Amino acid sequence: MAISDEDVQKIKDATDIVSVVSQYVTLKKAGMRWAGLCPFHTEKTGSFSVNAVEGFFYCFGCQKTGDVIQFVREIEQLDFVESVEWLAEKAGIVIEYTNVNDASVHREKKLVSELLTRSAQFFNDRLLSSPDAGKARAYLRNRGFTRETVEAFQIGYAPMQTGALRAFLGTDATKMEAAGLGYPGGGSFFRDRLMFPISEPNGQVIGFGGRMLPEGQPPKYKNSPQSKVYDKSKVLYGLNFAKKEIVASGQIIVCEGYTDVIGCAKAGVPRAVATCGTALTEQHMKLMTRFAKKIVLAFDADGAGQAAADRFYAWEKSYEVEVFVAQLPSGSDPGQMAEENPEALVEAIESARPFLDHRIARVLQSIDLTTAEGRARASDMAAQIISEHPNDLVRDQYVVELAGKLKVSIEILRKLVLKYFQDGQKRGDVTKDVEAHNYEEGFSKELGPISSAERNLLCAVIHAPESVKQLTIKEMFNSELASVAFDLLCKEDWKKHLDAENEQLVALIQRLSVERIEADPIELLSRVLDPIIDRWQMELVYDVTDIERLRINEPLVKWLSERQAEMHLEETRLTAVQAITSWLRSVS
Repeated sequence: MAISDEDVQKIKDATDIVSVVSQYVTLKKAGMRWAGLCPFHTEKTGSFSVNAVEGFFYCFGCQKTGDVIQFVREIEQLDFVESVEWLAEKAGIVIEYTNVNDASVHREKKLVSELLTRSAQFFNDRLLSSPDAGKARAYLRNRGFTRETVEAFQIGYAPMQTGALRAFLGTDATKMEAAGLGYPGGGSFFRDRLMFPISEPNGQVIGFGGRMLPEGQPPKYKNSPQSKVYDKSKVLYGLNFAKKEIVASGQIIVCEGYTDVIGCAKAGVPRAVATCGTALTEQHMKLMTRFAKKIVLAFDADGAGQAAADRFYAWEKSYEVEVFVAQLPSGSDPGQMAEENPEALVEAIESARPFLDHRIARVLQSIDLTTAEGRARASDMAAQIISEHPNDLVRDQYVVELAGKLKVSIEILRKLVLKYFQDGQKRGDVTKDVEAHNYEEGFSKELGPISSAERNLLCAVIHAPESVKQLTIKEMFNSELASVAFDLLCKEDWKKHLDAENEQLVALIQRLSVERIEADPIELLSRVLDPIIDRWQMELVYDVTDIERLRINEPLVKWLSERQAEMHLEETRLTAVQAITSWLRSVS
């Protein structure tokens, strides 16, 4: 959605940055400024400063800085538009969207959001005080839920009476259906169920999860249908409650159920979230990495299979996260453990193992390792699991560790892992370049993968533009992502154009902007040119069947071979790169 610059400025002018920051930080007046402990990093001496006159903040410890919009973005983990809308609502300002469709969509979403917010209050009040919610209250008491827990997590009860919610909201069946609260004929979508509000990270209710009560009507769990504000593949239950603890700890715990999330909080690890009736998706991972880089799976991760393993490995690479698995007893879930043995739940989370390590450990636990035959079988099964990981170094580390545990030859185990790895490549199950993986069904590859050579060259273009840009042309980039990135970097003052670009592209360029150049820029150019020359030689020689055409191509093939050889020598590399670049421009 597009918001006009005038509205953005109006919202900033109407907002007192000190009042906003004071909701999260205890500020004290210090001359012309306000000071306190930084909310973005741990410190004992306050280095966080707010300038009320200029309307910006700055931390002398972690160097975070910005205006009130940037503060909301950082503290609430929202994007720009969400932050502006958040502030506009606080200031009582109605935003005029620059696009008519955007304005219409916003109005519809706002109406749905208001209905859902009021519904959450209705369900919560019903659970706390209505006679017809007696069995729901009894069920929660038996599960160890106190009134404080019910209020903290806004748990509610949807009555059996089909028209009760609609009467309370004072709306029609069409609007009820649009909000995922009713059916076209006017019936209520949720009846006689415990209700768990599902919210955006900022606390805005967008849907519900309804749990069947004992002797109730199946299904056991019933989630809101897809709506203008709710998409189960993009939302995580409990994130609005847990985000501050998640950011502070750098860890996010992923569960399967709503009561698991609440159980973790009751046990003293209030940094858990849950998917809403779906497997973990790419969109979930994107959302989680806004808050933490250590992901702990607190559910049965053993039966997921290789496809799920491939996704986790790809996500670890693409999003620079670490995926761990909590060591839960077989058949247990966090909600149950929180009731029976909360200390054991905390221990299971604290002892979480890396995903690959967990999978290997499960194999070893299932086999008798006291016999040679058992150790051989365990070696074979573990080798298959290790071979699924796309990183050579990671695979080898586990080979060395496993060989020691099972008392088998490192070399034999290495060969076995390599065999399974190569077999997997032939089947198309595994590729060496993990960035080529997009395992999630239906997940768009967007602009596709990028090779390390192209990535390094783009880094050089950013940091050494004068020496590299003149020698770099678009035709050097094989991947669409690298090509589009280079086009952007060639624009004058390219940083101003970032906001309008593809999310994947912006993330790549921002990341490269803070990376160091891996090698001499001219050497990086030669690395990109090497495979280009190889492809040309293939076309000029091996793809030609006409003898006369081969004879005509021979001088060019020889010239390319000579320049390629010169590129590999430091003293002749620059002139060779210049010659090849000039030739590529002439034939492009």
